[in-house]
Amino acid sequence: MHSMEQKKSTLIEVQIGKILAAVLLIAIGIPLLLGFFSGESLTSVLSFIGSIAVLQALAAPVGVILDFDPWLVLGIMIAFAFGICFAIWEALQTFALTSDRIRRWIEGVEEKMQEHQSLHRYGPVSCILIAWIPGIGLYGTPAIAWILRWDRILSILFTVTGFFFASLLMIVLAEGASSILS
Repeated sequence: MHSMEQKKSTLIEVQIGKILAAVLLIAIGIPLLLGFFSGESLTSVLSFIGSIAVLQALAAPVGVILDFDPWLVLGIMIAFAFGICFAIWEALQTFALTSDRIRRWIEGVEEKMQEHQSLHRYGPVSCILIAWIPGIGLYGTPAIAWILRWDRILSILFTVTGFFFASLLMIVLAEGASSILS
C-alpha cells in the first residue's frame, strides 16, 4: 500500500510540474521573450499579461493602448492562451488522479460519451465558439472539453483558435477606434 501512495504522490508532483511549466514557461515566459525581442519594456509586457489574465480576449485593446505592434499583441495573447489551456487541462487531470469521486464521475461521463460518437469526434471544433462565450471563454472551454473527454490537443488548438479570432476582432475594433479618435 505504501508503494501505491508513493506512486500517487510522484504522479501528483509530475502534474504540478506540468502545470507550473505551462504557466511559467508558455503563458508567461514566451510572452516575455516576445516582448524582449520586440524591444518592449518588461513592465509593459507584464502589465499586458495581467490584463489578458483578467480580461481574456478583451485585453487586446490594452496591447494597442500600450502601442504594441498588433502582431505582438496576438503573439503574446496566443502564447498565454496555450499555456493557460494546458495548465487547466493538467490541473483537472490532477484532480482526477487525487479524487476517487471525480475519477468515477469522469468514467461515467466517458461511458455516456460512447453513446454519442459524433459529439465526441467533432466536439473539439465547438471549442472555437465556446471560447467566445463571456464567462466561459479561455478558462472554461478547456474544462468543458476535459469533462466531455474530447481530444486534448484538438480541444486546446480549437480553443486557442477561437481566442485568436476573438482577440483579432478586438484589435481591429481598437485600431479602428484609435484611428477615428486621432
